[in-house]
Amino acid sequence: MRRVLTVCCVLVCARAAGRADTPGPVLVALAPAPSDDDARRAVALGPAGEVYEPDGKGAWVRIRRIATADALQGAGRAGAAVVALADGVVYKLSENGWSALRLVQRGKAILGDGTHAVAAVGKQLFAIDRPGNGEPQKLGVAPADVLALGAGAKAVIVATPRGLVRIEGTKTTTLAWAPRTVQRLVGDAWAIVDRGALDLRANKTIAWPAGVSVGAASPVALAGDGALAAVATVRGGPLELVIVRAGKVERDPIAITPPASTPVGVAVDRANRAVVALRDGRLAVRDRGGWTAVTVSEQLPEAKPGAGPAPSR
Repeated sequence: MRRVLTVCCVLVCARAAGRADTPGPVLVALAPAPSDDDARRAVALGPAGEVYEPDGKGAWVRIRRIATADALQGAGRAGAAVVALADGVVYKLSENGWSALRLVQRGKAILGDGTHAVAAVGKQLFAIDRPGNGEPQKLGVAPADVLALGAGAKAVIVATPRGLVRIEGTKTTTLAWAPRTVQRLVGDAWAIVDRGALDLRANKTIAWPAGVSVGAASPVALAGDGALAAVATVRGGPLELVIVRAGKVERDPIAITPPASTPVGVAVDRANRAVVALRDGRLAVRDRGGWTAVTVSEQLPEAKPGAGPAPSR
């Protein structure tokens, strides 16, 4: 039986990962804009479920005193709603706060990257953005345990111990030509592999330029036109936003002061505007070809006495 647990409005506890010994806000994830029209509508998230929303004037502000029971690890969108992953639990954000969605009785979920919010527990796949009877819709069962997944408009790609599998409706196809292991899956079109990006549509690997590295922990996302966007580390240089488009790698150093470090999220829209979330509480924003840095802020209501976060299990 699935359970939905509502997380009440609470003070953010200092036990959240990385918060106790770091002054000021900390960011751990970036949920993309509700559509691809403007990356500046992305929502930044803190480790205990702190929500920093754009105010439409170039700032990201936390105005709600809400939290999650577990430390966040990643985020996405389920239609207009922000979703996040924390210790194997999928959370969904609403006006009342965070709700923890228990997809199955046992097992930890993973959340995919892409244009649709899809989660997996073991072999089972769930569409978070396509609820049935108010609950995530079960999409089907993979042939083996899902290690990673990405979801696009038409299909879901899953990585299993046996290799990559494409699931489209009731049809399951093993991608025998693809590498057996990948670092990340992004939508149903891209995989991050050793030293490059694999275009799953063309069965072609585009190599990273010399000195550029995108790994399993690097922020990745689909740009508004379906290109692959990632934040790359560069030997001897600043972080760069790299976009793989039409078989080529576009590079743009993230030029802010002090220099960007420890990226945790990225969003890019059709107009090539970009937002990169940094763990130190800043957002690097690219608009009209230039970069600016914005530090998230808090404008919280007075705290109300009450219990702490509801446990997720």
